[in-house]
Amino acid sequence: MTILSTFSFFEDFFQSRASHELTFYLATVVLVVLTAESCIRLLNRDSFGITIGVYVTVFAWYFVDPFLNPEQYDYLPSSSLGQSYGQVLLFLIGFRVFTPVGIRWILGRRSSGVLDMPLTPERILIAVAALWLLLFVIGIARMGGDVMGAVFPLDGRAGPTMWGRSGMESSGSGFLISFAGYVFNAITAFLGVLVFFQRSTAWRLLAGAMFAITLPYFFFAGARSHFLAAVMPFMLTYLFYGRHRLILKLAILAIAFFCLNEGFKFVKVFRLGGFREVLASGNPHELLGEDGRQTDLNMIQELCFVNLYLDSGGTSPAYGARYLNELLNFIPRSIWPSKPLIGIDYAKWRGFETEDSEDGELGVNTTISSGMIGGGVLNFGQVFGPVAAGILMALWIGLLIRWWEQRKSLLRLVLFMLGAGLTFNLGRDISMLVLWPVIFGYCFVRLTERWATRRFGQAPQMITAVPPNAGPVHVVAGRLSQ
Repeated sequence: MTILSTFSFFEDFFQSRASHELTFYLATVVLVVLTAESCIRLLNRDSFGITIGVYVTVFAWYFVDPFLNPEQYDYLPSSSLGQSYGQVLLFLIGFRVFTPVGIRWILGRRSSGVLDMPLTPERILIAVAALWLLLFVIGIARMGGDVMGAVFPLDGRAGPTMWGRSGMESSGSGFLISFAGYVFNAITAFLGVLVFFQRSTAWRLLAGAMFAITLPYFFFAGARSHFLAAVMPFMLTYLFYGRHRLILKLAILAIAFFCLNEGFKFVKVFRLGGFREVLASGNPHELLGEDGRQTDLNMIQELCFVNLYLDSGGTSPAYGARYLNELLNFIPRSIWPSKPLIGIDYAKWRGFETEDSEDGELGVNTTISSGMIGGGVLNFGQVFGPVAAGILMALWIGLLIRWWEQRKSLLRLVLFMLGAGLTFNLGRDISMLVLWPVIFGYCFVRLTERWATRRFGQAPQMITAVPPNAGPVHVVAGRLSQ
């Protein structure tokens, strides 16, 4: 596509949809200004620059899809898009206003003195590896001893996986399976981060091998959010702590994201029926066809549908009940038989109701994410809802900044990388289903810190991580140096 035709494409788009939609331009300008502010603060090593992760998330989920798939918006009135971009604007304003408040509130909370832990990177890796091995063995046992089937579940969602279960599983074992699956996701992410802080090649190879062995499971199981939760902390840690020059790191990450995008196209198309046909094909891309386009960054479209859902009278603002249901979703259905089904009403309204679904009692063949802003609208209405979502993201950023400020503890740095890696997934939904890995990761960190306190007492402070842009890491007399 030439520069002239590209310009013409954007011109036609704006003329047909957004020429009279001031909110689109306002939201774009505000997003650019706030992103520039975060970039400047990040370059000045101000922790507030971490907010750039939210702005990148907003851009990816709410601004990209209309240009990639304009035909998907032909049947939406421009007024609906204008209203939705107005809500994006409200979200950005609410997030920027409440972020300093959230940071002060979270950073002002008493520290538990976790930074005085005499834990070397090797000791932490041993603990993580032991838990990884235990869960891996349990997962293989659930697969009937099929090691290759556990690592490479080529049948996708059509076949068994280590931590797969029915969405309507009501027994206590269903809760335990989900718990183990999320812990396994968090531990895999921990391994990816720990690779960069081991002091010898042997330990680095051990961490890298366990990390690499696990990744195919998350890819072929078909849950892209879980794969991102496992691999994004590794990429972020490489960006901050990798020993290559910045330009080389950016080039490598660009290639990695391209491969990730191409791989996810296959996951989207073949996760329900399996990947055996893809692997047997001489030219796999021919199998993708039109289904291989990137069409999943469409949260602005879902935001339009959410507004239409409310306007049609199909539902009314839940005043936080949907968020509460998400929060309490960990309670097993065997204890709470009437536990609400999350998002099923919206999926039915969107036309995905069926009497012959894989999980028959659900009544739908798929669930639909309403997006982080759409979720706020469903909870608190079309005006305050986007602001409420902005407040939640402000609190999330405050928590990430707290862990970043504690980064001289390697455990807390690993926790930060896991949380930062999950931020992009929150753009699809502010949901506990996204946050469980970091919650269980936090529990693991706190238990390890408590064990270290009892085991070693008040030992001299051990610095286990270094600031970004530092040189190669070496350990001298029990301390890290450069």
